[in-house]
Amino acid sequence: NQHHIIYMFFTFFTERRFAMNSIFKLDGPVFTILNKFCDILILSILWMFFSLPAVTLGASSAALYHSVHKVLLNGEGYVLSTFWNSFRTNLKQGVLLTLILIPLAIFVVISWFFSDGVGRTHILGIIYFAVSILCALLFLILLTTVFPLLSRFYMTIPNLLKAAIALGITRIGFTLMLIVIFLMCASAFLVAPVTGFVLPACFAMAAERILEPGFKKLADASQPNDSETV
Repeated sequence: NQHHIIYMFFTFFTERRFAMNSIFKLDGPVFTILNKFCDILILSILWMFFSLPAVTLGASSAALYHSVHKVLLNGEGYVLSTFWNSFRTNLKQGVLLTLILIPLAIFVVISWFFSDGVGRTHILGIIYFAVSILCALLFLILLTTVFPLLSRFYMTIPNLLKAAIALGITRIGFTLMLIVIFLMCASAFLVAPVTGFVLPACFAMAAERILEPGFKKLADASQPNDSETV
């Protein structure tokens, strides 16, 4: 009986040790989670750093989405090189798209304050309020969709804008879900700025899951001159 108890004890201990070794080995779940967290941290910091000149926000966002899609979610390549190559490739178009979005954002703010100043019981105030809401929706659709599109497709600026709007309208339920997630992340950052070290990459991961089915349909229907990126 004593030998049996000792045997059972060593069997239990050996099995537990094997299980712990499986968990903590380099390709085990603990190191996998830690590795993913480090990638999220690095990508978020890279996005913030490369977005510091406001005009490079678009290229930085495209690089973030591309890196999340390839490295974090598909396990291809490395974070630093993937981010840098995408940023460099999309810099010119990213700057132009950002310069288009900035005036739209300014117009939304001006329309909102003008409608508030005139009074929303006045017909002119109601019109400006409606215009500000529609423009804000357009701005959020473009902000959350056009830069991921830039990272995944070779398109001209007009085609990128048209494709982003078309995707936003035809998949309105998913678009609204993405906008809500974006606003939640923005609010969390305003309340606790330290979350900025993880939120950009986390939002990009959520956006990837929401946008990719639409991108796949777009790729299937795309013209030869608007082909999907690698």
